[in-house]
Amino acid sequence: MADLTKFSEDDVRRNRACANCGSRYSIEQYLQCSSHYFDRPYDFYEGCVTQCLVCWLGCGPEHTELEGHLLREIGPGLGAATYLVVMPIARVIVESPLSFPHHTHIYPPGMAELGALNILTPYKFQSLTAYKSEASRVDQKTLNRHATVAFPCSFDWDALWNTNHKNQLEFLRFLSEKVDVNCLNLIRYRLCSVDLADTLPGRAGQIDSNHMMAGALLYNAARGEGRIIGGDAFSYIITKGLGLPIEALPCDDFPGDGEVGHLAQHGLALYSAMLETDNPTAKFAQALALLEFLAEPLAYLKFQDVKKILARYIAKNNSEYRSLLERFLELTGKKDPITGEFTGYRTRIMHLGDRLDRLVPSAEKD
Repeated sequence: MADLTKFSEDDVRRNRACANCGSRYSIEQYLQCSSHYFDRPYDFYEGCVTQCLVCWLGCGPEHTELEGHLLREIGPGLGAATYLVVMPIARVIVESPLSFPHHTHIYPPGMAELGALNILTPYKFQSLTAYKSEASRVDQKTLNRHATVAFPCSFDWDALWNTNHKNQLEFLRFLSEKVDVNCLNLIRYRLCSVDLADTLPGRAGQIDSNHMMAGALLYNAARGEGRIIGGDAFSYIITKGLGLPIEALPCDDFPGDGEVGHLAQHGLALYSAMLETDNPTAKFAQALALLEFLAEPLAYLKFQDVKKILARYIAKNNSEYRSLLERFLELTGKKDPITGEFTGYRTRIMHLGDRLDRLVPSAEKD
């Protein structure tokens, strides 16, 4: 049997409007006359907070285009303990709505219909934590001025609103990382350049109007209420350049949820961290760490073993293989055979305190 104990009596009795067809219904009326649909294979329990039974069974009107109707477009991913999250994204250019895995959608500024989410104002809560969020000045108008990302997320709703502001900011960072996993990490990998920070997008949650602040709108479809949390969740934002024009990527290109998919996700996260580092020396060190992970994700290997694995996959013939081994030695721990001095870049940087721009002078002349 479906676990309906996660719904309160008010949730069960609440009069709802179907996000798909607009008809009025309540969970209670379906429990009285169609309770068997809540269990598998129909599994109406997973859709009853946003859709009537007719639409859940596929007999309602069809909507194929993304139009900014969040409850219709993301509603199938919401449930008794799964809530809608809407976050602004700074430094992105989106001309039309884009769809990604895990019911994740990115909308152009002002397109997401936030007015239907019954956003409650802080004075209704009478708590210091709520007023701290209000002081961030992240509100519905702020969200409408930004491109937004919307997706479902499972968490403890009541616990979030009973915790302190510091924990809510940590939750904001968690939500931002979830967007990275759902779409932004692969977008950065495909569309951003290693040596050009101008096109890097901001982190999900960050706002353009006040770079210190970030925020998220959370909507409880079972209770029909939305709330906003905001604050200084991040310590920096990229300011160089105008940001990234985002385009659609095939859903099949995104890593799955299996073991290999999780390894790929971690590799993409390491790559994103490397892109956001503005220090060339630190970026070089992170690039080598990423290569070590790609060569052996489950154990530590010395780089003399790592380079053999990498060269084996890159080289097309024995000559290229030998050349790559020599190049990797130059990048890491090469030593001058006459003087005994280390000339490998990583050894010079990590152990002798050198900098990449001194080891590899710029080719540009004044």
